[in-house]
Amino acid sequence: MMKGLVTCLLVLVVAYQLGHQARAIDCTAVTESLVQCVTYLTGAADQPAAACCSGMKHLTQIAATVADKRAACDCIKKEAERFHNIKEEAATKLPGACGVTISVPISPNTDCSK
Repeated sequence: MMKGLVTCLLVLVVAYQLGHQARAIDCTAVTESLVQCVTYLTGAADQPAAACCSGMKHLTQIAATVADKRAACDCIKKEAERFHNIKEEAATKLPGACGVTISVPISPNTDCSK
């Protein structure tokens, strides 16, 4: 009886862990959250659009775990490579301009693994 209970608990723990790993944030969600920020990031707009800031706030909500934040960071860096005219100063100011606090500096030199 006890052995069966322990086995059941182990299965539940493994299933729980796999479920959390499977829900890692993906680049599509990150891109969709930040697509409205391109005009601000490229200098075509002086202030981020309301939709951009909504996307930033949404991103902070969906990137809840450390793994999610690292994945989002990697996605942002990868996506930024597509836009060669992104202004680093605008990227650095974006969270503050949207009233969002993030724990990682926005920079092409950011190490997403930390």
